Amino acid sequence: MPANGDPFGTRASLAALGVTYGINYIGEGFDVVNGGRLRGTTFDGRAEFYSDANLEKIAGWKGATLHVNAFGLHGVGPTTKHVGSIGPVAGVEALETVRLYEIWFEQALWDGKLKIRVGQMAADSEFWLSDTSALFLNGTFGWPAVNAANMPQGGPACPFAAPGIRVHFSPNDKVTILAAVFNSLPASPDATDPQRDNRYGSNFRIGDPPLAMLEGHFKYDLGLPGKLRLGGWREFNDFSDQRTGAIVDGDYGLYAIVDQQIWKGGEHQSVSVFGRVAGGPDKQNVMTTYIDTGIVFSGLIAGRAKDSFGAGFGYGRISDRARGADFDARQAVIRDYEAVLELNYKAEMVPGWTVAPDFQYIWHPGGHVEDPGRPGAAVGDAVVIGVRTANNY
Repeated sequence: MPANGDPFGTRASLAALGVTYGINYIGEGFDVVNGGRLRGTTFDGRAEFYSDANLEKIAGWKGATLHVNAFGLHGVGPTTKHVGSIGPVAGVEALETVRLYEIWFEQALWDGKLKIRVGQMAADSEFWLSDTSALFLNGTFGWPAVNAANMPQGGPACPFAAPGIRVHFSPNDKVTILAAVFNSLPASPDATDPQRDNRYGSNFRIGDPPLAMLEGHFKYDLGLPGKLRLGGWREFNDFSDQRTGAIVDGDYGLYAIVDQQIWKGGEHQSVSVFGRVAGGPDKQNVMTTYIDTGIVFSGLIAGRAKDSFGAGFGYGRISDRARGADFDARQAVIRDYEAVLELNYKAEMVPGWTVAPDFQYIWHPGGHVEDPGRPGAAVGDAVVIGVRTANNY
């Protein structure tokens, strides 16, 4: 916590009573300098407030916690209008609004080894995470493009959350099992724009078919620490065959994630790599295969111990059934894949404030689709440069 993070002692006083809080702000500007649907600059941002209430301190309820956080979103990001990609250029892009995000109650049991959480939750707060890929701005390095493409309304992931229940079991410090069931639709099933339909995050839908997720975490040490995550999900909605439109009963996907430190120097010096791979059935999915990987260097520049820089690459393959539908419809452009290369440097200016210049090259935005402004031609590969500033209080 920054030394000036509690100038009047309010935070410490509330913490003693069992209430903690934080305020974060992310602001980012991007310029689409080549390709995409439209050249030009954009600016968007997100202010977040969060608070946790320790109910043991407040009311003597051992192991109980209440959490809430909300967003204030402004501006328009570059993805929809300028780039047209499946994976958003920045993970904080969303409809301009004030939005409730998560609100949940958690009960810890067995000395904290078992935690049961109930309420409105986001799957990407705990599932599909890579510790190393968190450096990058493109949304696919968080909640990946394969989920955004295949799950109804993109799934319960930022800026959406959905009602559900989650179980977190850690029998020891090496193994963790996560299991959750969410309401699969954050907004009305017939909404043309889900973010506008559930504009304030207060729909609290509970009557839709469920989304079940299961993930195991396994820490290991091969001389340097690493973590393996294995997971899968199952949707109980009805889906449509990508080629024929016939009803398909449900959907599923499997994935694996590895984070591995490959070099360790001084206290803050390290080099780490990550890799994620996912797949699902061809018939009902737009995207069937997804991989991403990258490398991050931390603390390697003299006098910049808290800085990090790295490169990340992501690739998603469009399903054969979806491609077949393009052939059947005699589309001028046939979908095939979307890929992104990102180079990022995050500099700590002072404790609590970072600035991150960013470069992205996006191949085949949208999976290789026709450019609305150039009939018969595909949306061009996009070159995007930008910068993000983040402040944490």
